Amino acid sequence: MNRLIITSILTLLPLSAEAQVYTLPSVTVTAEREALKEETFQAHQVITRKDMEKMGASNVPEALSMVLGLDMASGSQDSRTVMGSRQLMIRGMNTNQTLVLVDGHRLADEDTAATQNMTLLDRISLSEVEDIEVIRGPAGARYGSGAMGGVIRIRTRKPGTGENMGSFRLASAENTAYFRMDPMKEGRFHLAIDGRVTRERARTFDRDSISRGIHYNGEDVPSDGVRRYAGLDGLYDFQNDVHGSLRLQARYYEEDQTMRFSDATMNYHGRQLVLQQGERSRTSRKLWDTSLTYEGHTDRNDYTGQIYYSHLKKYGETWNDRPDIGKQIEDLPLKPSMSAMLENGLSSLFKSYDYDHAFYERWGMEGRNIMTFRNHHVTFGGAWEKDIYTGTRLSLTDGSEKGEAGHERKSGALYGMDSWKLNPRLTLLPSLRFEKGDTYGPIFIPSAGLEFSVNPHIQLKVNYGKGFRAPSISEMYIHYTHMGVMVDGNPKLNPESSRNLDVGMEWQKGKNGGSLYWFDQKVKNLIDYQESSFDRNRYLYVNRKRAELKGVEGAFHHAISDRWTMDGSYTYLDGRDISGGSRLSNRSRHTWKAGLSYDGGNPYGVTGSLWSTFKKDFWFDEKDYTWNELNLSLQKHWGKVYTLTLGLYNLANRRINGLYVSGREWFTGLEYHW
Repeated sequence: MNRLIITSILTLLPLSAEAQVYTLPSVTVTAEREALKEETFQAHQVITRKDMEKMGASNVPEALSMVLGLDMASGSQDSRTVMGSRQLMIRGMNTNQTLVLVDGHRLADEDTAATQNMTLLDRISLSEVEDIEVIRGPAGARYGSGAMGGVIRIRTRKPGTGENMGSFRLASAENTAYFRMDPMKEGRFHLAIDGRVTRERARTFDRDSISRGIHYNGEDVPSDGVRRYAGLDGLYDFQNDVHGSLRLQARYYEEDQTMRFSDATMNYHGRQLVLQQGERSRTSRKLWDTSLTYEGHTDRNDYTGQIYYSHLKKYGETWNDRPDIGKQIEDLPLKPSMSAMLENGLSSLFKSYDYDHAFYERWGMEGRNIMTFRNHHVTFGGAWEKDIYTGTRLSLTDGSEKGEAGHERKSGALYGMDSWKLNPRLTLLPSLRFEKGDTYGPIFIPSAGLEFSVNPHIQLKVNYGKGFRAPSISEMYIHYTHMGVMVDGNPKLNPESSRNLDVGMEWQKGKNGGSLYWFDQKVKNLIDYQESSFDRNRYLYVNRKRAELKGVEGAFHHAISDRWTMDGSYTYLDGRDISGGSRLSNRSRHTWKAGLSYDGGNPYGVTGSLWSTFKKDFWFDEKDYTWNELNLSLQKHWGKVYTLTLGLYNLANRRINGLYVSGREWFTGLEYHW
């Protein structure tokens, strides 16, 4: 329980979300041509715009909710996710071991195990997304640090489609209005603009629990507030022999969120001391992201160069209206020294006011070329990146007085991979990455994949790969005191590392398709907190844990008719902390997902989806949970101009306060294209 409390200390304020799909591609089709794009034999899944539209998805987390092997678990303020935020766990790996890329580059983000990726997907407007690919398993040879569990690659729509649209959505969880203006491609220069405003509604969850002798009782309100987004995307087509283009993207996102916490009391010498009363917090975040990308291709080369900059500003405040601790204990039969110690300890543990400021920056550049000759597709490239973090959590605190400290880290890498067709049926994919940072390295990250085509419809795949995650700036340099606990960073931390082996089969014939994989992933040097032998309220980051995550996952796709399609998947996951001999929390041992979709094939007809997620033995707070969520979305079309969406999430109204499963939610919206 100590670790849960420490982790909750380190979290910032999250959001919530929630909505499909299945393909087996290794070749991505672009508007210009078919091009081999970083071919992978790893298990992966692509979500297309059509999939998103059938589900009535309004944001990126909703679009990901049916992805095989991806779990976006949430939890209460004692959990690793803190107050309803969502993790991004692929095959059970932690959220900070999942890499999120937007058009090939990383965004600045918070950097603890309890905050990384928690709100990142909410900063992307779904109206600009072309497709999303989820790679399951470590991809360190290609993407470097942070891809131990897998990769979520978001690809946005290039300007020049001629699609202009506006939409609004009303729902019990949030109201949203958004637009995209993208004039038809004419001449060499094309410009698209996206905008979005979301008002998230407050949702209340009852709480009655005891943690470390403290009784929490009342209501939690995870988050409510406003999120705003604006995006500018310009593309210049050189119209030359190498099909060169230059793309400049700029995004701005801001949010203002509030949270409210249940009251807390403690029984001391027969008296109920009020420690937390009317506690609430406010957090604002502002993200700026920009990138410049050059692309071109010839008959034998497909090359890309990119530079990018991203920063995230965060400011948070917390208020607690509890009565003065000194007055609550002044008439207790205690010695003056004991009374002073108790007052100081509890006042520090449950502060009446606290604040936090953080500024994260990320600079980077990457160049890549894919060469095609004979039976080889060779990819080689290099990357450089710099992270900077300045904030109050990197400095000592003295009561309400805080200063700010800053640290930075740099890394560089070279990588190469070869899709080598040994014969018409057998293809080998060896990969190697060399990476060195100023706080770690040098590191060599190998991987290898083998694909055998039994026949034109069935492929057998074997993948072996390694991944790693470099210690974050917080893990190395944090010096933070809050709620009576001090956490210190450790500049001598080693990178976390993983080894993955998976064996699978994929098939596609006519109306049927599917996949079946067995995977085994071992992780070592996991970074965790270690309690001081002199002070149980002081902790230090150390490499001390090992874990193993293994299981089986399968998916199927069946076209019942030209109009009806059925999809399903199952994942068995056994995730264990080898060091402690216990199950890993916030993970489901059994997960079933199933979907039924309809497309009338009529521009004035109806489309829709009915999908369900069933979780069994979801381990959280030392007990198992089992529940099912059934969802429905319907769309009525009036040509290519108007689309009306109606839907319900969690039709059975299953509510779990401890996991922030909120029960039935409705939504409706109208989209207009011109």
